Amino acid sequence: MFRKAVFLKSVGDVSQLTSHYDKEIAVVGKSNVGKSSFINFLTGNGKLAKVGKEPGKTRLINYFGIDDNAFVLVDLPGYGFARVSDAEKQKWGVLIEQYLQQSSGLKHVFVLLDARREPSEDDKQMLHYLYFYAIPFTVIGTKCDKLTKNELREAKNKLATGIGIGVDNIYLCSSVSKTGKAEIVKRIEEMI
Repeated sequence: MFRKAVFLKSVGDVSQLTSHYDKEIAVVGKSNVGKSSFINFLTGNGKLAKVGKEPGKTRLINYFGIDDNAFVLVDLPGYGFARVSDAEKQKWGVLIEQYLQQSSGLKHVFVLLDARREPSEDDKQMLHYLYFYAIPFTVIGTKCDKLTKNELREAKNKLATGIGIGVDNIYLCSSVSKTGKAEIVKRIEEMI
């Protein structure tokens, strides 16, 4: 498990994407999928990433150093239905795309999907983008505390079918019930 997690910086414009860390793991997903909660859960620091009740809380790229920058978690703005202008959504899209293409330290992307929902067109588009540019990724189903064991098994199968990957390539977690952390930490250790 991780000993120390600290906020490093925020980036809100493509021109600020200048410094990269040696080992970055990006966290991406639809607005309100639980990216900030996931980061807090993973690091054991409930106040590290700001969590909002309304979708679209994360509007910047936020960098969090883990264990003296042994690796850096990079929280990307959410995509999808956030209640912001089309211009703001487009700005976020460009920021996310430029980060994914420019970051020399990017080792992996965690794609968060709500385990209770069918993958959206935005989710599929993100996965196609990562495939196209050969960016390694792992799919993580969030909000699993809201499902029974049988529903979890069914949800995992639906996610796998909906995005065209194997069931064993999907990790399930819940920041509320604190499940799935050990498997995800092991996955991070494999990547770095």
